[in-house]
Amino acid sequence: MKNTKYYICLLLFDLFFVNVVCAETFSIKITPQNQTWTYKLGEKVEFLVTITEKNQSNSNFTIQYEIGPEKMPPTIRSSMNVKSGLIKIDGGTLGYPGFLRCKVSVSKGDEVYTEIATAAFTPESIEPTSELPADFENFWNELKSLHEIIPLDLKLTPIEAKSTDKTTYYHVDYQNYEYGNRSYGILTVPKKEGRYPAVIRFPGAGIHPSGGNSIISEKDIITLDVYIHPFPANMENEFYNQLGNTMLPSYMFFGIQDKYTYYFRRVISGCLRAVDVIYSLPQYDGENLAAWGSSQGGALSIITTSLDKRIKKLVALCPAMCDFTGYLNNRAGGWPHFFNQENRSKYQNSKSIKALSYYDVVNFARQITVPGFYSWGYNDETTPPTSIYSAFNVINAPKNKFIIPEGKHKIYPEQVNKTYTWILESFRIK
Repeated sequence: MKNTKYYICLLLFDLFFVNVVCAETFSIKITPQNQTWTYKLGEKVEFLVTITEKNQSNSNFTIQYEIGPEKMPPTIRSSMNVKSGLIKIDGGTLGYPGFLRCKVSVSKGDEVYTEIATAAFTPESIEPTSELPADFENFWNELKSLHEIIPLDLKLTPIEAKSTDKTTYYHVDYQNYEYGNRSYGILTVPKKEGRYPAVIRFPGAGIHPSGGNSIISEKDIITLDVYIHPFPANMENEFYNQLGNTMLPSYMFFGIQDKYTYYFRRVISGCLRAVDVIYSLPQYDGENLAAWGSSQGGALSIITTSLDKRIKKLVALCPAMCDFTGYLNNRAGGWPHFFNQENRSKYQNSKSIKALSYYDVVNFARQITVPGFYSWGYNDETTPPTSIYSAFNVINAPKNKFIIPEGKHKIYPEQVNKTYTWILESFRIK
């Protein structure tokens, strides 16, 4: 029996080793020939595909490629047989502001390796397709007026296991826009006497709550990580796994037929009341407050900052929920892609389109008045750069932009470092 276990473990190790070696010995990379990844309208694009073999085999590989505006059906489909090395593909051009994407798949034996590259065409000229409702401001003022009537009823529960000699962690529990409807989060407060700046961080899509921001809290900054779902943020992981598999797998589509029933109305209420939480703390300095988020959290950062002028600066990394109706105008729209080919039959109706206009980040971005730090990548297939530029381009406040052309839908170390640096410099903290 012992020998059997030994050989099984050895076999698993060998398989792991083979997979790692294969991954290291063969790769593909694709970039536009212009190192900036940015072109003028009508300018030709050439995509450079590099196939790398650690041990040169002189084998022929089959390349299949598709080229077209991002998230749209390709306008070019073709294939070729090549050897490893550099291959050039004529990508054509765009005659309007937007993004042209090349997707390349290379077959090697039974394996298929896929990569993309996305060329930008005067993206600073992209205009939104989203329409601003005439009563947009009144709708959100109505929600904020409910916060003035209903007590915050803040409950802070210390989390001893996470607290340090410098910082106390709390589970936060408070009311949003109606009695009995609670919002939750994880708060950190410096232990030493004083008054401190604060950062509210909004979560990306999903069910799992954040554990708090240990890095920035050690800089004598109050932090509040908001949990957007109507459940406490201090449960065991299995609880959230069950929510994700049963009750909330598609929460971003709930109630979209009406602006008053859409799931994100309650979410945005909780985000706004998070500002009240910060202002209720005697340790807060009353002046320096930043909002921060990525993807869904980037959207909520822009939305909350737009609606509550007590926030003095914001960070939005690859923000979602921008220009939903892009798909209805033959171009990429924002997450969660209500009107792409997969979802269009369910949501393309006058009620949903109207309701979504009250939640489109483009319409909040128009109201931003404070400095912001924004960052995203051109290869992002979840929050397409076309949709992000639709919101970014209508912001009239000071804005710092950091683009990672090859960036996909994830947060890169340089984005995190620049975010920390920007916030700390804004707070004049070294």
